[in-house]
Amino acid sequence: MKSFILSIFALSGILCAQAQTQVTKTLTVLFLGNSYTYYNNLPDLIDNLALSKGDDLVYDQNTPGGHTFNNHFNNVTSMAKINQQNWNYVVLQAQSQEPSFSPAQVNAQTFPYAVKLDSAIKHNNACSQTMFFETWGRKFGDQSNCANYPPICTYTGMQNRLKASYKLFADSAKGLMAPAGEAFRASMIANPNLNLYDTDNSHPSLAGSYLTACVFYEMLFKKPCLNSTYLGGLPQTTAQFLQQIANTTVNDSLWTWNMGRFEPYAPFTHSVMAGNAIQFNALPSAPNQNHKWYFGDGAVSFAANPQHTYASALNYTVSHVVNNSCKRDSSVKVITVLSLGLSSSSDAAQVLPFYPNPVKDFVSLPPLSAQSVIRIYTLSGKLVSELNYQPRLSLLHLDAGVYLMEIAHQEYRTHYKLIKE
Repeated sequence: MKSFILSIFALSGILCAQAQTQVTKTLTVLFLGNSYTYYNNLPDLIDNLALSKGDDLVYDQNTPGGHTFNNHFNNVTSMAKINQQNWNYVVLQAQSQEPSFSPAQVNAQTFPYAVKLDSAIKHNNACSQTMFFETWGRKFGDQSNCANYPPICTYTGMQNRLKASYKLFADSAKGLMAPAGEAFRASMIANPNLNLYDTDNSHPSLAGSYLTACVFYEMLFKKPCLNSTYLGGLPQTTAQFLQQIANTTVNDSLWTWNMGRFEPYAPFTHSVMAGNAIQFNALPSAPNQNHKWYFGDGAVSFAANPQHTYASALNYTVSHVVNNSCKRDSSVKVITVLSLGLSSSSDAAQVLPFYPNPVKDFVSLPPLSAQSVIRIYTLSGKLVSELNYQPRLSLLHLDAGVYLMEIAHQEYRTHYKLIKE
């Protein structure tokens, strides 16, 4: 266990050390697993990576060999450590074979205890996040259980089952999934000659543990592990390769690993309605969250998707604040309401591209209804052209300058900034 309280002498030494890296983020994490976690001291590898990036991992662990979720739920030490403090994260790692068994067996023997452990974590602190440590398939599959369940006779079959089970655990708990197993898969595809396994073809080699540590740094601190100066005793080229694999694996599928999926998310879109009314829409995010909108003119709304009418043609700074009992997020956007009730930055416009822009003579429009009307305004709001829809629109009659082009249809009204050369 990494000490939570530094002695006054150790603290003095840290304060006096000129080369000490300034810590920008500290997380408290409890690891409950088994030998896959304690091999090569995985938590310490993560901590050293964090320190090299200016962060700090304060951790504790209970990792008896071969322990299952059932074992941990009935382990006095594991339960005591859960209740020891308000952890930022509790990492759960199942016995290496168990989640790869048939769905029926996993649902009966493993899944219920994943749920129970998550409930115990939330009971201690509702804001602690549960992170499931997706392990890797054995190098040549699980030969000891192959006859009983053929899908795990190969590495790929076993890895596929592990991924599916850990995804089930994470989704059910509204927790995170640290895709170490998927990083193993990606590494072996990219460089089959780099051995990620110990001699038993099950436990991780130092390279395997370092790759896992990189995945955890990315998931816990939400920062790239790239360019870390901590190499874990590996050759620099090997460490850098594993950093890249971890970074790519995590960031290519953030939603799959539930990164941000169950947290408040404030970005929003807006679109122009009749008059000076603007429709604001929160992007899909976690349920059971509170919304507060500041429209920039003194008005406020607590609706999820409000509509607001502005009294004057001005620039308005719109803020959207979202929160639940544990976290908050906010997003700010400046919109311009023109004198004719137009917003110069309607997000709906992004779905209807046109080209070229800037334009000299003709602009090509995407397929639209024949009932669509094209209106072109000056930035002061003066209508200078109104045309029926044509796939290729002549703008020869316009002087050089910046305009606002409106595409109007009964179902929408969208606006683009148009530059005429």
